[in-house]
This record gives sequence, structure tokens and C-alpha cells, in this order.
Amino acid sequence: MFTPATPQKQAVLETTADLMRHRADLLGLKKAHVAVFGGGITATAPGKAEKKLTALGEQARLEFRPVRGESAATADRCPATTAPPTQPLTACSTSTTNTPANRYDLGPAAVRGTEVSAARAHFDKQSASGWLVDLTFTSRGAKRFADLTTDLSRRQVPANEVAIVLDGSVLSAPAVQATIPDGKVQISGSFTRSSARELAALLTAGALPVAMTVSSVTDVDDSAAGRDAAAEG
Repeated sequence: MFTPATPQKQAVLETTADLMRHRADLLGLKKAHVAVFGGGITATAPGKAEKKLTALGEQARLEFRPVRGESAATADRCPATTAPPTQPLTACSTSTTNTPANRYDLGPAAVRGTEVSAARAHFDKQSASGWLVDLTFTSRGAKRFADLTTDLSRRQVPANEVAIVLDGSVLSAPAVQATIPDGKVQISGSFTRSSARELAALLTAGALPVAMTVSSVTDVDDSAAGRDAAAEG
């Protein structure tokens, strides 16, 4: 069962369920069943789809923020922090085998995930960079991103970097060498096939009208439908 943070009207829940059905299609859950039930939303799908079903209710807050400062991250210098898009933010990158985590002092969000019109996950065969997510902004988002990259391209490292921030963590912070006017950007961040497709699906479907939490996720054995992974209460 997916439960809203606060009680919602039936119409809001129906709209949220529609978006979750769209996300399910994008995630490959073609036989998923999403329905409003008892003040919340239930979702079921054949097979072991627990992780994908849980992802249907995620908010996926994506932001593009200018980097104001950068340093090596340590546990005491990188506390978990959140901030409204209009306020500065301190955030860290996720450490990988080859890349140590960095701490970033970031300015307010210049472009937000709500200004993404399309997102697509693909594997980069040419440079062996692994899985990537290609984004296309709306006309408004493209204008804002062009303005941001124009400003950053005139600055020195690290103030010429744009941080791509997902749910408070920096996926990557590439340096900007020139204005990017076409509203298209590529995100790298040590994605797996599943995580890249999940991010693309969440961004394409847009933010949910209300914040949802999962009260329980259960594997259900049903003789008629086979083994279903279900989010149910």
C-alpha cells in the first residue's frame, strides 16, 4: 500500500495512480495493476518486481545547481542536508571504486527536474562509460540551462561546474566549457541498467502530486496469476 503523507481527495489519488501506471509502463511492468484503495494506492505485478513497484511512489527530485566550492568529503564534513530549490545546498557525491566522494557547496537550483520533457536511458558503447541518462528540457528549461551554462563557461574551476543533484546527492559535476543552447544534457553517475531506466522513467512521468510512502511490500503467491510482487496493505 502506498499511503499519502496527508489525507487526499479521491481526484488527487486518481491522478497520482495514473502517473504511477505510466511509470510502470516505462519501467517495463506491462502487467502491473495500480488502483486507488482505502485512502491509498495499491500496486501489483507478476514476477519479482518489488523494487520497481516501490519506485512507482518515489518523488525523484532532480536539480541542476552551480558549484560554488569543492573539497574532499569526510564523514563529519558531509552531513545529510536538504534545502529548498531557492536556497544554497551542501551535498556530496557518491563514492565509487575509482572516484573518491567530494563535498560541494552549491548555489540555488537553476533548473529543476520538473522542466525535463523527455528522458532516455542507454548504454554508451563508444566510450564504455556505462549506462547514461539523456535529458531533453522543455523550452523554459532549455532557456534556463542555456543561461546557466553561459554564466558558468566564463568562470574558473570549480566555479565553472554544474552539479546534477538527485535527492540531495551529487550524481556528477561536469565542467562547462561553452553554452549548451539546445536543451539537451547527458547524465552519468555509475548507473546500472536498472537504475538508469528507473531514473529516466521517474523523470519522464513527472513528479507525483503528493508525497507517497510505502507502508508494506509483500510477495503474494496467487494460483490464478502466478507469483506476484505486491505493494499492499
